[in-house]
Amino acid sequence: MEKPGRQFAFTLIELMLGMAIAALVMGSVLSAMQTGLNAYKQGQESMELYQSARIGLRKVSEELRFALSANAFWRPLDDYKDERFNDFLQRKAMDNAAFVAERDPGAIRFQGDNHSVLFVRKVYQLGLKPPFDLQECRIFASADGKLMLEIVRSLLEIKQASWFFQYVFNANLSGQVISDGGHPLRFREVSNPEEIPLMDFIGNWGMKNQTSVICDGVKSISFRFTNGERWENSWDSQQVVTNYRVSNQSPNFNPDKDVQMREKGPPAIVEILLELENRDILSTTTDIPSGTMQGGMLIDTRPPAPPVNPAAQAPKTATNETPSAAPGS
Repeated sequence: MEKPGRQFAFTLIELMLGMAIAALVMGSVLSAMQTGLNAYKQGQESMELYQSARIGLRKVSEELRFALSANAFWRPLDDYKDERFNDFLQRKAMDNAAFVAERDPGAIRFQGDNHSVLFVRKVYQLGLKPPFDLQECRIFASADGKLMLEIVRSLLEIKQASWFFQYVFNANLSGQVISDGGHPLRFREVSNPEEIPLMDFIGNWGMKNQTSVICDGVKSISFRFTNGERWENSWDSQQVVTNYRVSNQSPNFNPDKDVQMREKGPPAIVEILLELENRDILSTTTDIPSGTMQGGMLIDTRPPAPPVNPAAQAPKTATNETPSAAPGS
């Protein structure tokens, strides 16, 4: 009678070791899969963030490229004077003239610093009267990581209100601009004793304060500006710039004939830099066509030509030229 063969089996320790090794292998596989999925997800999110920021950067460039110059539309017929502020006040006091210091409430301006920019754009609104609007807008990055476009006010509505003020009080809104350290100080005479301050008359008329999101995922935005000479971290289109036909160091320099004053106007080029939430940096530069519209902003400070005796000029037919008035529209 034969004995049955010996039967082999795994011991409990061997089974536990096998299960532990299988668990380690499965854990490694799952960890690798999870790492791959996370990397794929992060890549997708980074790509979406990059694409959104790239579209937002292009939107900002397009908006700034159509920023308007003060020469594009109306402006007061201000007379720019190259004189000291205190001398101007003393002369006004001697003339017993009542005057008020104020800025044009509907001025088309371009102002910017490192983190925001303020500009004016023209928007068409078909079916309405008038069929367009001039909107003062601001671009900035909010604290919650959004690139924002804010419509601050309607300059067209404000200008219409100032025209109504001019009609009601028979006021002359044009004045004299004195450059105080490069910053314009605008004064106009008060002709009606019942006249109230222009800004009190306008009040909140034309204010919009409407915001919209350009793109998400933006940590910060910064700007730099240039007119072709040097880069600047801030810009004010209303800053008064003095030019000289002849060098003011020349012995032939005549302050009454060789001085020209104008507002700085928009920059020629703006650099835009976006820092994203993932620390990536996107940057671009855009030209501002209205930044070259400075020819009509020059103000001739020469005094008017003295009147000519018609009898003395009788044999001659040539006309007398007088300096042009301050530009306006």
